[in-house]
Amino acid sequence: MASSTLALSIPESMQTAGFLGYLLRRRNYVALTAALVTLMFVSAAVFAPLLFDWESATRVSLGTALLPPSLSHPLGTDELGRDMLIRIVWGARITLVVAVVSVIIAMSVGIIIGCLCGYHENWLTNATMRFMDFMIAFPRTLLAIIVVTILGSGVLSLTLAIGLSTIPANARLFRGPILALKRRQFALAAKALGATDASILFSHILPNTMSLIIIQGTLLLADAILIGSGLSFLGLGPQPPIPEWGAMIAAARAHVTSHPHVIFAPGLALFVVILAFNLVGDALRDYVDPRSRKAL
Repeated sequence: MASSTLALSIPESMQTAGFLGYLLRRRNYVALTAALVTLMFVSAAVFAPLLFDWESATRVSLGTALLPPSLSHPLGTDELGRDMLIRIVWGARITLVVAVVSVIIAMSVGIIIGCLCGYHENWLTNATMRFMDFMIAFPRTLLAIIVVTILGSGVLSLTLAIGLSTIPANARLFRGPILALKRRQFALAAKALGATDASILFSHILPNTMSLIIIQGTLLLADAILIGSGLSFLGLGPQPPIPEWGAMIAAARAHVTSHPHVIFAPGLALFVVILAFNLVGDALRDYVDPRSRKAL
């Protein structure tokens, strides 16, 4: 029904071109640059197999170890003679897979818990939210470390660790809007017309949180990349020779003074990508905020 479209809904022009056009109209070149960097990161991750073969990222060549940047090796080589550019590109693929899958897990489960606990108010949902509050108070990185320790190091365990440690915050975040939306006239009208609770929740209420889902998902990607790289830095992520930015930084610590390019390349890639995702998330928040759009 028409009355169920709220300010929280995604604007009709909420498309990639519309968002980029919004950034141009606002002359927000910082966010526009961040969006282009994000697009480059995703493209490199998706097309990594077409750009470089896997053996080039893992092949050991001690005769070319620790070479400085040059035309043949734009970012130099690491302590085992592997091309840093190739490993950065393949590392982007692994980083993106871990981040996207973990965010999907965290958002899916968190939204379901938040919706059910927000729409149904009883002792069970209240107890569930108290447990979520307890998990939020528990250090998130420590929780992820516990999960990885139980499951063992690897891409799958790293992904599950990040996803499971992020669920409580998402459940708390989405419960509030559901509590507010279920008391709006369109939800009450649907209930009066005989709609089931599931229909009201997933057909009328949840679509009105779509902008929040998109923004939160974008910001969580940056968090997932940071946490994943941090765990890999501690040796709890994908094991060698799999290229992962955090593990590459950890392996390069011994050469930070003699060959700084070995740690500079993955460190800069990690910094730029996390910053870009955060800037894009902030710009998306402004884009869907009606008060910001009125300023155009």
